[in-house]
Amino acid sequence: MSSGMSHTNGKTTGPGKQWMLYVLAAIGVIVGIVIWQAVKYALREHSPAQTPVEIRLPAHTREALSRAAPHMDWADARLRQAIDEHLAALNEYFQEIKKRTPAFADDVLGWGSKWRFVADRLPFTRSDRLDTYLRECFEARLFTPGQLTQAVEAVVRGYLASVQSTESAMLVRIRADIADLPAASLPAFANQAALQAAFAQALRDAAAGVQAETISAILREVASAVAGEVLGQVATRLAVSAGILGTGAASAGATLGIGLAAGIVVDLIIGKIWDWLADPAGDLTRTLNARLDEIHKLLVDGDGRNPALRQHLLELHEKRRQLRRQAVMALIEGSVQS
Repeated sequence: MSSGMSHTNGKTTGPGKQWMLYVLAAIGVIVGIVIWQAVKYALREHSPAQTPVEIRLPAHTREALSRAAPHMDWADARLRQAIDEHLAALNEYFQEIKKRTPAFADDVLGWGSKWRFVADRLPFTRSDRLDTYLRECFEARLFTPGQLTQAVEAVVRGYLASVQSTESAMLVRIRADIADLPAASLPAFANQAALQAAFAQALRDAAAGVQAETISAILREVASAVAGEVLGQVATRLAVSAGILGTGAASAGATLGIGLAAGIVVDLIIGKIWDWLADPAGDLTRTLNARLDEIHKLLVDGDGRNPALRQHLLELHEKRRQLRRQAVMALIEGSVQS
């Protein structure tokens, strides 16, 4: 009979018990799968990690790299400090300029500027006498745009000279520190002249992806590029604040001197109030010195929106630091091709 009943070993199993057997079997399968996955995970967690096979450099090469590292660190730190030292030279430049502002104030407040101010307002005549006079006095007493450009370039070129001298000293230190290692394994360090030449070649190799013939060519261009960009930003800022140019219409060579002069004396001369001041020359001198401080700050640190001289030098420092380390490693590992 098969009326919902089954027979196993002579025993009768009802539909409820059969259903329970199916459920228990399913649960057993699920538990088995879970246990198996847990075992696999545990085995994987405790299996040894696969590490990539590395090519070990010869012992003397590893030793040379280890000894060279502190000297490269020294060069990095020395050249980072050199940035502040060379920027300090620009501060000294402006301090000297500020000693000349009283004489410029006398020019601005003297009869030479007063009669030109009046003459510029006469009908049927020129109207640029005062502007021309202020520019001439400013450039004669303080500086020309070209002179300020040269001062900025001198800072950059001075830093680049420090880079070269520091790197030469670094090579001398490294060579002395590895002198007891097998000379045959470090041919680039055979003598100082050969080392300098090999280092220059290593720098060129390290900078192979840079669009320039040599690193020195890049560095020579940096000074002019930095000065031009920074001075252009300063001229625009001053000219726009003085109201004599539209935004973005300035150039360093044409506007810096007159932009500064006009921005300072516009209230004193155009407003015709210099005779009302208790100390007009002193007031103008203080105002001019404050503006010179602003120029100095713009040149060195910028206005928060555009990079200035310090940032340019820091970027140059970091690029050169990377190239320098690549070059030293190439010298020690013997991968420099002459």
